[in-house]
Amino acid sequence: SMVKDKHAEFQQACSGTGRTKGSVVTWERLRECLHKILSNIGSGGQPIPLSNLKRMFRSKFNVELSETALGYAKLSELLQDSRVSDLGEIKLQGHGYVMIPTQTKPKRNFISLAESLCMDEPAVCVPSPMAAQVDYGSLLQKRAGFVKPLC
Repeated sequence: SMVKDKHAEFQQACSGTGRTKGSVVTWERLRECLHKILSNIGSGGQPIPLSNLKRMFRSKFNVELSETALGYAKLSELLQDSRVSDLGEIKLQGHGYVMIPTQTKPKRNFISLAESLCMDEPAVCVPSPMAAQVDYGSLLQKRAGFVKPLC
């Protein structure tokens, strides 16, 4: 509506509902509360209807979720802002929008080949037989003699 667009333009909460009990949400608080809501419900990846989100903010956190106060006329657009979009995805499901928690990716273990090289401690390393035949004119050739076999 034009009223919501104007309020969003000036980043003001719409006060037409009269239900405001707590303070209006900030970006930081929005992210914090969304994370808590999505991690509690999101363990099964269950979608959360956007129509329930404002009520959840009021009842659980005593804070008013006002998209207009954060510069948006629609809640669905607010939740697609880059400041919170990594927490979940907004999709149209049936007759309304839902927020689907982002699946956390398992942490990967990285293998560093540099850790297996022992260039700082030449006394500990045993040069390969090839290293004895190599002319040590270049740094790369010198390093090649200290590479441990992986097998």
